[in-house]
Amino acid sequence: MSFEASHASRKRRAEPLIRQSQEPRLDGLQPLLAGAHARGMADALELAGIAAVLIDSHGMVLHAGDHARALFGAALRVEHDHLIGADGESTTAIQHLVEMALGQGREPASIALSRSNGTPLVLHARRVPGAAGNLCQMLKVLIMIEESPAHRVGN
Repeated sequence: MSFEASHASRKRRAEPLIRQSQEPRLDGLQPLLAGAHARGMADALELAGIAAVLIDSHGMVLHAGDHARALFGAALRVEHDHLIGADGESTTAIQHLVEMALGQGREPASIALSRSNGTPLVLHARRVPGAAGNLCQMLKVLIMIEESPAHRVGN
């Protein structure tokens, strides 16, 4: 038997053992990779200038970008890892938006939050494609925020 044939034969026998020995390490990497996906998404949104908040499967804030934080104030803020409005009614509306986005039904309607300067903040919730079925994917929902003088609160 030639060296090449002998080497190929040993390699074929060893491949399942090598794969098997690496599986636990790969399983341990999944949460890190899921976090990396969320971080990459956050970076991309920031570079695009999109004000966004990243939400996990429990409705908790994973990350609020600088553009989103620039819009925060009395009408919208993060408190104890949750998006909170200026009052109970707006906080309930935000929580409902997040719950609907985490659900299986249709995408939730956008909501508008009144602000003292008269320009409402409009929140749009979008599911992250493929995230619902991936238990190791931390990021589940994107909340995009925009100022909208044309959007009337209550419509």
